Amino acid sequence: MITQWLTVYVSRNYTDVVQGVVFAWVTLQLVFQSADTKTKAQKFILSFLVSYNTAQMLSGLLYFGIVSYAQTAGTFLDFLIAAGCLLLPVFFLMGLYRRIVGVQGPAPAFIYTLFFNANCLAMLIAMTTLQRMLITVGLSLALIFCFRKEIHYILVEKSMLRMDRRFYGTAVAFMILIGAEAELPRIVLNGGADTVGNQMAYAVAITGALLVILFVIFMKFNFFAIMKYENYIRAHDDDTVTGAKSLSYLLEHGGALLRRTQASGGPALAVFYSNIVNFRDVNILHGYDAGTAILSQTAELLTAAFPDGIVARISGTHFVGIVPLDQAEEKFVQVAEKVEALSLDETLMFRVGLCPTKDWEQAAGDKPHYSPLTTLIDLAAVAARRLAGTRDAVQFYDDAMRHNEAIRLHVLAHIDKAVKDGWLQVYYQPLVDIERKAVASYEALSRWIDPQYGFLTPDQFVEPLERIRMIYKVDLNVLRRYGRLVRDWQAAGRPVLPISFNISRTDLEAGIDLFGEIEAIICEEQIPKKFIHVEITETALNGDSAVMQRAVRRFHDMGLEVWMDDFGSGYSSLNVLKDYQFDVIKIDMAFMRKFDERSKTIVRDVCRMAADLGIRTVAEGVETAEHYAFLKEVGCTYAQGYLFSKPIPPDQIPEDGFHV
Repeated sequence: MITQWLTVYVSRNYTDVVQGVVFAWVTLQLVFQSADTKTKAQKFILSFLVSYNTAQMLSGLLYFGIVSYAQTAGTFLDFLIAAGCLLLPVFFLMGLYRRIVGVQGPAPAFIYTLFFNANCLAMLIAMTTLQRMLITVGLSLALIFCFRKEIHYILVEKSMLRMDRRFYGTAVAFMILIGAEAELPRIVLNGGADTVGNQMAYAVAITGALLVILFVIFMKFNFFAIMKYENYIRAHDDDTVTGAKSLSYLLEHGGALLRRTQASGGPALAVFYSNIVNFRDVNILHGYDAGTAILSQTAELLTAAFPDGIVARISGTHFVGIVPLDQAEEKFVQVAEKVEALSLDETLMFRVGLCPTKDWEQAAGDKPHYSPLTTLIDLAAVAARRLAGTRDAVQFYDDAMRHNEAIRLHVLAHIDKAVKDGWLQVYYQPLVDIERKAVASYEALSRWIDPQYGFLTPDQFVEPLERIRMIYKVDLNVLRRYGRLVRDWQAAGRPVLPISFNISRTDLEAGIDLFGEIEAIICEEQIPKKFIHVEITETALNGDSAVMQRAVRRFHDMGLEVWMDDFGSGYSSLNVLKDYQFDVIKIDMAFMRKFDERSKTIVRDVCRMAADLGIRTVAEGVETAEHYAFLKEVGCTYAQGYLFSKPIPPDQIPEDGFHV
């Protein structure tokens, strides 16, 4: 009986076989167009096997098996059995088709629905089998073409439709309504036996045709509205490069997330700030498309690791967001390993700073309050910067950083007051003429003695001020206070010795006339120019060498000596001797600290080369008599270090000078 039915079925329903081939071909075009040949062949065969053709065959076998034992022909129960037998295999094969396509969301079901609707409508309007085949194939392709943009949207874009079950339910509901028309189960599932039409069957058939039309109209409008809304939201809330959220989205929704979590006693959260080290090399060596691909994959890794958080890209390689604190460190370490695996010719290093939100408080009222959240982002960035030069991937913002950050903000807010009220003092460390065994000059060093935080180390105020190009206020303060000291000592009849004071590269980039400011202070304080030596660190010479060469010449034109500090701390010291006209070079204290034969050889050769070039030398970090004897032997000009004195305030300098 089954063989007989199959023979009749195939002879009358080759339309479904042809549609199955078209279904498999369309699947390749929509989903697997860029796949290899083997994958395409496999997906084509599997798609054909789960097509509506197979659903029809399974439906027929199921219906034939049921009605052979039940006397329901012509009854309403027969109609329900036929409709159920038609739809159940469709839903089962639709699930298999989703697994074959490998795409989450409603896209596979929607594609399947379009072919189902095309077949139904063809059965209602075709008069012959050939007409049915032509109409079925034509409608299938027409519907796919009609919804091509929408299908691509739910296949590729991160649309809410991929998570909204109501969309999938709507498609299924249309399938049930269309499949439940009376003539379809009679013609297809009855093995070709004639059926007697009735008014109910005709009415349901017409309703089915209208439903197909309504389905197209409804879905088109539904897609249009959602895509329009999501594209608008994406333009404002999503990063166009990576698909992560934008900073504006984070600021608008992050506060609400923190407030809800605190109110409900939910899991602890943390704000993160991240950067990808060495990413610039990717753009240079492989182009911006390669860099964009890595950024997009990084965004996907972060989003997958923290599905309950907010991940945003604010600029360049910097991602920020709010994530659950629990296991955050472990997950970020895993993300860092995966980002490093994306490296091409360089080694990418993903670095993350984390700031727990336990102290965050939402301002009262309903208006967005950005300050607390932006502050937490800044604090996480502070933690991330602490990872520089390490192999660690994650750094938490802790109490020590909190204290240092409070000092940093205090310094930036009170630099002018520190200069005016004398918090910024100048300490002096002697430089000893090795041959004469007498103090030849002093290095003037700034010290910040704060009424609230006490004695601040240079890294607590110099680095923050350099970062915002305000360190010139500290450097000019040194010169101004030295001018007052010169007047006081001259009035007291004390001998005055020259000083060297530091000039930062950022002083030249601060937007002020640095040379004019120095000249004005010299004139105002009536300081003899022979008493002033300008120190420039070797690291300050990095960058545009022409700028620094002009600066050295300008200082010389003003009648000031120019010294180079920390010679040997960089990687191009010999080029410095060649390209710059320095009067003195100060050998970095690292050579005295590691006083082995290699260090001695280097210092000996530097002193010899400098002497040949007419440049005087200073050795920093001199702490022992052995150091001093060696420097005298190799012809070093000056020595500076704790062997003679640490930096001290001017009122502690002996009136008769230091005794060496």
